[in-house]
Amino acid sequence: MPEELHLSERKRLLLSAVIDAYVRTGEPVGSKLLAERLDNTVSSATIRNEMAELAAMGFLEQPHTSAGRIPTAPAFRYYIDKLMPRTPLPEQNRQDIDRMLETAANDPERLVEDAADVLAEATGCAAVSTSPSEQTVTVRRIECLQTSGRSAALVLMTSSGLIRTRLCRFDAEIPAGLLGNAAGLLSAAFENKPLSAVTLPCIQSLIPAMPEYGLACMPLLTGLLELAGESAEAEVTLSGQLNLLRHPDYAPDTVKSLLLFLSQREQLTSMLTAFPGGLRVVLGSESPRPELNGSAIILTRYENAGRMGNLGIIGPLRMDYAAAISRLEYFAKTLGRLLGEFME
Repeated sequence: MPEELHLSERKRLLLSAVIDAYVRTGEPVGSKLLAERLDNTVSSATIRNEMAELAAMGFLEQPHTSAGRIPTAPAFRYYIDKLMPRTPLPEQNRQDIDRMLETAANDPERLVEDAADVLAEATGCAAVSTSPSEQTVTVRRIECLQTSGRSAALVLMTSSGLIRTRLCRFDAEIPAGLLGNAAGLLSAAFENKPLSAVTLPCIQSLIPAMPEYGLACMPLLTGLLELAGESAEAEVTLSGQLNLLRHPDYAPDTVKSLLLFLSQREQLTSMLTAFPGGLRVVLGSESPRPELNGSAIILTRYENAGRMGNLGIIGPLRMDYAAAISRLEYFAKTLGRLLGEFME
């Protein structure tokens, strides 16, 4: 990115006009078009001189086959940070989002997945969502339900609304009172504590507390350890990858490399969870991944009562950032609200 510069009011006006025209058309922007957009209040010669200076600063570049200019990633960065108007999402768009997400409001896992689907459809980009991470998720409830003489269902519910079950099989008939005592013991030991607190040493330390059942309770204890491990992993949902194939900004080799990276869920999850909280816009080479060099990531967090997950979109640098950010922030706010209502 070019050194921080204080652009004149006219350069700021011209840079905004170039970005606006380029985002709408995808075509290089010439001085004649800019003069018309500015109602001919600035001459074409002056505009050409100003554009040449903006190019020297690293904000504009000229494709070989055109006399016009296009904005660079640093230009979009300057625009987002200093020039972009922030407007609320129109009421109709808010109602549409509410309606689409509320169909899954009673299923937290489906709700997070549907948020990515709806966001991808609304933006025409790829969309990602992650479940709350281990650091923010706690154990909410543990239940043990007998399903037959020698089997029981272990149910783990987390503060993120995630519900997981594990069928536990026993070598003999389940002793009377075992399930109730085990559920009470596990609840007392782990409820309202982080999932990371469910460790093998902690599980083993509970065995002496149930001497009358010996090792008969082991299927439940090992089942809880496995469920906690599965639930602690931040799961990533990716939707709308094919939208990227329809963007003319991507060359075939570029989009192929991008899609290959997005298919590697472990690396994608690691990258998303490494970003700090709050709204984050990562442009081109600002990303730690070379596959995202020609792309933009807009990422934010949804939150409810301290439980946080990520929600974001991935698309080309040529994007209506004001509209995309307003839509993403409303998605995150709505997702957090619906998850909170489910937990209540």
